[in-house]
Amino acid sequence: MRCSWCHSPESQKLQPEIMRHPELCISCGACVEACPSGALTKPGEIDDNKCNLCERCIDTCYSGALEIIGRRFTVDDVLREVERDKLLFEASKGGVTISGGEPTAQPKFLYELLNALKESSYHTTLDTCGYAPWKTFLKIIDFVDLFLYDIKHMDPNSHKSLTGKSNELIFSNLKKLNDANKGDIVIRLPLIPNLNDSPENLKKLASLIKSLKRVQNVELLPYHRFGIPKYEALGRKYLLTNIQPYDVEKLLEIRDRLIGLGLNPVLRGLS
Repeated sequence: MRCSWCHSPESQKLQPEIMRHPELCISCGACVEACPSGALTKPGEIDDNKCNLCERCIDTCYSGALEIIGRRFTVDDVLREVERDKLLFEASKGGVTISGGEPTAQPKFLYELLNALKESSYHTTLDTCGYAPWKTFLKIIDFVDLFLYDIKHMDPNSHKSLTGKSNELIFSNLKKLNDANKGDIVIRLPLIPNLNDSPENLKKLASLIKSLKRVQNVELLPYHRFGIPKYEALGRKYLLTNIQPYDVEKLLEIRDRLIGLGLNPVLRGLS
């Protein structure tokens, strides 16, 4: 999916990308001289069709105006990172959350990583939008203790308009996860002003949640604009430039509405 409000556009591609920070460029030309593929004809201006991600421009950029986003890791690489915090996990009774982007977009790696984490007795959480073949969830369900499951919009047409995809598969997978009776589920609603916070949409969400026995709670994730500079650095267009974040009073009003509908929502992002 490509959610209009996505705060991590750098996670949408499965290969590394180069971010440009023109405000840091000193126009020294070192990147142009270092580029072997002719993708750079001017400092910091990269032809993505010619770039082979050799990273030589980044290695020679004195000012940090170019940055590689995305790294390739093996399961063992990740486990070594996790092991560094093992004592913290034990003391806090925490665990490992696999997020993204969308983790199920890399199903083989996801399965191998979850399997390895459970062999080491870590609590595992999967943060997912739910848009993946059911066979992907079926393969990993025994290795996930908690699903953080996003619901972007209850209406299929609005969902497709905002994310590029229908919500039919998402709801189907959610109900199957619930019926499988294996991992706990927390629903997460990214709250976007005037796009998915209507009383009608909230009422439908509450009805869905109350019908699912494995759902432990609902978390509200208020809209923010922290990702906009990333779109600019990646050369992409941000679609929600006219939307502003909520004020506290409006967030509390939405929370109270859901309480009135029989839920116990957790409002994230408030100090």
